[in-house]
Amino acid sequence: MRLSFLLCAMAFPAVAQTDFSAMTQAERTAFGAEVRALLMDEPKLAADAMAGPNYAAEAYRDEADADLALLNDLSAAVLEGSSIALFIAPDCPACVDAERELNDISKRYDIKFKLHDMSNPATFALAERLGIGEAPFYVMPTMILRGHIPDIVLVRYLTK
Repeated sequence: MRLSFLLCAMAFPAVAQTDFSAMTQAERTAFGAEVRALLMDEPKLAADAMAGPNYAAEAYRDEADADLALLNDLSAAVLEGSSIALFIAPDCPACVDAERELNDISKRYDIKFKLHDMSNPATFALAERLGIGEAPFYVMPTMILRGHIPDIVLVRYLTK
């Protein structure tokens, strides 16, 4: 209600071909009270202006965008049409658990996954292009998950 009143109040000077500086003191006081009430009711309207720029988030945003572009470029080779890819390595107990759990999930939820064995030089090179050298890790269209992820967490990601 207050928002619609404020928008109307802001439109009236334009319709009357006047400006805010031409308001009387009483009009200015009433308008200020309405703006204050609106901002008290809807603090998010002014939150961004009051917070200022978040330079750290902007820097990470650039890195995240670069990572997403890399995933997009490599998705055909990594996912090969599946929902998720798992990279494993020899002599890796966590890899054995990850593969077994992902196998169970794929059967239970009819989800296709691609298994990459990093003992293969081409697969190892693909993992290096992704910036990951230690197995196990999972790749999905928009994210990489490092380490062995519990099956309950994977199910949440895969069944969204």
